[in-house]
Amino acid sequence: MSFAKSVQNILFLLFVQSICYGQKSGLERINVEDLKRHLTFLSSDSLQGRSFGTSINGLDIAADYLKTNAKSIGLADGADDYFQIIPIVSSQPDYENLSLEITNTKGNVIFKTDSIIGLPQESDIDISNAEIVFAGFGFIDEKSGYDEFKTLDIRGKIVMFSIGTPAWFQTKELPHWNNQLETSKVKNAFEAGAVGVILINSPLDQENNIYNRIRSWIDRIDFNLEFPEKNPREKNSFVLTTSYQADLMLGKSGELKNLLYKISENNKSNSFPIEGIRANIKVKSKTEHFQGKNVIGVVEGSDPVLKNECVVFMAHYDHLGIDENGDVFNGADDNGSGTVTLLEVAEAFAGLEKKPKRSIVFLWVTNEEVGMLGSQFYAENPLFSMEKTVACINIDMDGRVFERRDTVWSKSPKVVKDFDGLYTLTNDYCPEIKKINSTICHSLGLIPDYSLPTNFLRSSDHFSFHKNGVPILNYSTGYHADYHKATDEVSRINFDKMKRVADLSFLVGLEIANHKKLKTFKK
Repeated sequence: MSFAKSVQNILFLLFVQSICYGQKSGLERINVEDLKRHLTFLSSDSLQGRSFGTSINGLDIAADYLKTNAKSIGLADGADDYFQIIPIVSSQPDYENLSLEITNTKGNVIFKTDSIIGLPQESDIDISNAEIVFAGFGFIDEKSGYDEFKTLDIRGKIVMFSIGTPAWFQTKELPHWNNQLETSKVKNAFEAGAVGVILINSPLDQENNIYNRIRSWIDRIDFNLEFPEKNPREKNSFVLTTSYQADLMLGKSGELKNLLYKISENNKSNSFPIEGIRANIKVKSKTEHFQGKNVIGVVEGSDPVLKNECVVFMAHYDHLGIDENGDVFNGADDNGSGTVTLLEVAEAFAGLEKKPKRSIVFLWVTNEEVGMLGSQFYAENPLFSMEKTVACINIDMDGRVFERRDTVWSKSPKVVKDFDGLYTLTNDYCPEIKKINSTICHSLGLIPDYSLPTNFLRSSDHFSFHKNGVPILNYSTGYHADYHKATDEVSRINFDKMKRVADLSFLVGLEIANHKKLKTFKK
């Protein structure tokens, strides 16, 4: 054993001796053998990658396994028989029902194309015999008064305009997709009375890179929470097509480019009805309905008042399924490691003779890989309200230690850590939590890294809590060479590192749950 390892063990033993018997008994329930046993099952080929759409429903098998173990270690159920059922719908373009048809005023077809993309992905559009108006860039600038809808009556009509802005076009800026800008422009058109929108790829994008990239993206299966008809999500569906199709509608090759140049040079709108033509637009999506399952177990708090507040421990248990070659994405680290770490932490809390003052919620969420749907659904339907949730500790990939081959991530701020390192992401809503974490990390010989950029707050399920004002901690050992590959196997997991993260999680969660008053600066 190395000198550094010996010192680390001595520090850990001194720390354990300094805490009460209850904490020590909790730590003793966390062991490498159980971690290995759980993860060997959950990351086996028999679960086919824990995803929707496989011949064997490994996602449900994993949920059943977690429920059985949550029950056996003594967790109370936090939902109906431990399962929070989540309605999910998948969508994919239906190319047999996708077309843009242009007719003359007599109804004769001038041309018809399927070179359109319906956005958002789950769009259903059916527009018949509608007039078309050209509106430049569809741009409105309140400061300058520039408004391409101001002099045009677009009520009941289809509006056609280019991506981008006059300023981009004037400087011949390399075209790129700005989703916030384009969806805002589309929304403005619908608010002005348009019945439909045809968004045109910039003629400066001669290779149609933007169109092709979005087409490739939209071809994938998209998963979303399914909302009842009485509470539909607002959406303004539109179609994207190429400048070639726009020129056909405008009646002359290169006409779109000429019009946009004049608008950008003069910084003056040039909107007009396109005479003599009508449009029929049809976009359909193929949908399939699924039931996801969050698994929820609870240790009730011991304080008559504080037990009405909670600390949430969370990990996602889904992964990527099987690729087109039949290779299984076993997801041993992503996120089998966090899933089974949470099982051990739950066992540690459930075995305490004196329970913590606040309640502890153990939340295994589904469908992180396809949009963080499980955590989103829980945040909208929580066991304890977000106001009563004092912290969320999310464990996502905690089973790896740096190897030389992991340098493929050397340009990432999150390349996998050594045996002592641990990425610890926090939103600083409650500075006391960060202090608790740092103190306990030091006692365990762990080195917390708080340096991840703020965009990582959106990178995993903790985001659903962060955006609701809940203080979060996210533990991760980082990205490795097998991330999102079929080689993410249990044979590469470092179970000693996982035990250290489990010990840390238990001690930090216990301290937070027993803390008399946590001062939160943002809710």
